[in-house]
Amino acid sequence: MAGGRSYTMKKIICFALGLSCEDVEKCRVSFYGADKEKSELEVIPIKEDMMALPVGEILGQVVAGGPGPNRMKEEQGEGSDCAYVQGKYRVVMVNTIEREQVLRVMRSFKAVLSDPQNVIFAIITDTALTWTFGEYIGHLASEHEYMKTRKSEAK
Repeated sequence: MAGGRSYTMKKIICFALGLSCEDVEKCRVSFYGADKEKSELEVIPIKEDMMALPVGEILGQVVAGGPGPNRMKEEQGEGSDCAYVQGKYRVVMVNTIEREQVLRVMRSFKAVLSDPQNVIFAIITDTALTWTFGEYIGHLASEHEYMKTRKSEAK
């Protein structure tokens, strides 16, 4: 179990950047409506103070149920903004290696989010576990820009 990973459980942990509480709630409803396996989905907002911390460290704390970042429900009051860090993109990092679970998360989120082509979805890889959230988000944004540029040049 590297960096707090466990592949036997049906709980899917996502870290989200730039999503409001309303966005997250819409995504949960969409996910649970489409999830036939009845997995548990936990979405944790990426806060400014998490940007300098290793993804694996925070993920390990969340999986262990320890003093990781406060869960959205515990920390946020009604109607408050969950988008702790704003940037050019919204990012959803999914902790699972099961392709079908990643696709379910992606499809259900894209079905309800505005401007879904500017939401970056990523699987938390073994390499990503060693990077800080800031490094990983920067890497994902660079890849996203490259792919957008490459697609527009191919037209």
